[in-house]
Amino acid sequence: MEADAGRILMVGLAGPDLSSGEKKSLEDLLPGGVILFRRNLDSRERLANLMNELDRVLPEAPWVAVDQEGGRVSRLEPWIGPTPSAWERAAAGPHEAYRFGRETGRELAALGFNLDFAPVVDLCPPDKPNGIGDRSWGTDPEQVAGLTGRFLDGLHSAGVAGCLKHFPGLGDTAVDSHLELPVCRRDGELLQRVDMLPYRELGATSPAVMVCHAAFPGLDPVNDRPASLSPPIVSGLLREQIGYHGMVCADDMEMGAVAPLDVDGSAAVAAIRAGVDLLPYCADLDLAVAARDALVREADRDPEFASRLALAAASVRSTAEQWPRH
Repeated sequence: MEADAGRILMVGLAGPDLSSGEKKSLEDLLPGGVILFRRNLDSRERLANLMNELDRVLPEAPWVAVDQEGGRVSRLEPWIGPTPSAWERAAAGPHEAYRFGRETGRELAALGFNLDFAPVVDLCPPDKPNGIGDRSWGTDPEQVAGLTGRFLDGLHSAGVAGCLKHFPGLGDTAVDSHLELPVCRRDGELLQRVDMLPYRELGATSPAVMVCHAAFPGLDPVNDRPASLSPPIVSGLLREQIGYHGMVCADDMEMGAVAPLDVDGSAAVAAIRAGVDLLPYCADLDLAVAARDALVREADRDPEFASRLALAAASVRSTAEQWPRH
């Protein structure tokens, strides 16, 4: 069970070099991947050295991920310069969306990444104070699906997997889930018909979908339960109703919207039980270890959970094998 519990974790690192302590933690955890941030990207040479170190430590077919959306979420900005936001780029149309995806993918593949946590498909005005804003490609679901579908095509043409986010949709929330739990009061039928349309149209072509840490009373009767921990939302809506069969990941488990619930890895257990496959812990390796231990304990206690954990680990492994790093 330890191997499965490690495989469903994605972890972050402190800086541009792998410390001895981090190396020991990675050797112990054997996570399914790592996610890098601007703090890890000092120079191309140091990044190449870090990638080589990770190749020696991580299991076969690891994910090496990054959030490279463009605009204000651009980890590569020190190297490639400022880029327009998704909201600005949407005005240029589908051809530009494809070109941007292709160029993003080529740059990421050359650096050793195989997963980009993009595009954002939340339907959101650019001035909404909820952490999305101009990261959105628009408010019309058909237009957003069309543009982000072309971005995905371009990204995938370069051999880098994309990820639709943030299911079921953060556009109609008022606070940033990095800080606290948003609650979306939108009617459940409207959410399914409008906000989830990009997932219905693009799910068959997207290797991954990210589930958000926000509560949706119209979709889940349990008060203030984040979507990432919700069986009705992950298994019921995304898996069964929409029919999504790819890898499902949670947003960062250290975000303010979910971290208070993750006592001794309890939120990690709830997320896997809900139908999530991959759990990112983007900064604190000790929290990832606690999550791994909680998952193992629950698997030892509950054979049904052990089966769900094995399925999640298989999804992480098999999806990564389809997107080998260059």
